Amino acid sequence: MPHAILQGGSSIPALWENFEPHQEVSGSAVLQLEAAFLRKDRCQLLILALAIENGVTQRFFIVVAKKGDNIAIRCQHHQAFEKTSGVQTLVATVVKKLVAGGAVVQQTNLAGLDRSR
Repeated sequence: MPHAILQGGSSIPALWENFEPHQEVSGSAVLQLEAAFLRKDRCQLLILALAIENGVTQRFFIVVAKKGDNIAIRCQHHQAFEKTSGVQTLVATVVKKLVAGGAVVQQTNLAGLDRSR
């Protein structure tokens, strides 16, 4: 499961407040972050994502949640979908937005994201 654990930096409410839809198109592949939904207690954010690759359309949620002093970013567990390179790219895009706000990657299995301490 593509994921990352971050420490410090932007808060979940700040990510929600600054959310803007994002789209990447490369040939027939389309990757989108479409909408963000903040839970009432402001400790969890769901981001609706779409990945169209090789003619297969997958719609899923990326979960951004407080875990103690850290923030965990992962795909929602309750959905059946393939963890394609497009899915991983979309999760990495969310991680990069938080890193740009000052967060530090503590743990990840996503390619292209350096683990810093």
